[in-house]
Amino acid sequence: MRTAIAYSLAALAGAAAVSTVASALAAGPVRAAPASALAAGPLRAAQSRRAHAARALNITDTAHLHFVRETASSTLIDEGKATGGLPGVVKVGFEVGATVRASFKLSSRYGALIGSGLAKPHSSGGEYSSFAGTLTITHGTGRYAHAHGQGGFYGTINRGNDAVTVQTTGTLAY
Repeated sequence: MRTAIAYSLAALAGAAAVSTVASALAAGPVRAAPASALAAGPLRAAQSRRAHAARALNITDTAHLHFVRETASSTLIDEGKATGGLPGVVKVGFEVGATVRASFKLSSRYGALIGSGLAKPHSSGGEYSSFAGTLTITHGTGRYAHAHGQGGFYGTINRGNDAVTVQTTGTLAY
């Protein structure tokens, strides 16, 4: 019987399997490994591949922000709706001077992105002042817990009411 099993396996798996199976059969009774032991190796490997797989997105978003308040340190707090590749609600703290510094949190339905931006203002002397620079996403929450990225940071500030329109473009990895 053992020889018949070995020949059947040989037909399925090739000659290399014959010597391995024949040796195992000659050693004594064959016992099957529990299904959990067989599945643990491939399952863990698949989970590990999923855990290390990252997504990268090229995103362009536009946010229309309204003035909320000014802090004691002259930081302008604005918030509003972001639309585009990653829609959500965004809250930004702006420090406007020789440079425009911003720290932001964009909250979407799957988590939040946190980062900062640094831009150079371009004053036209009128009601609006524009700026252009770079942004960095440093971390996130939820689906974006390990997020990071960088891109461009552009916009205008209405000097009359401190409303800000911001456009961002860049790459997000998470």
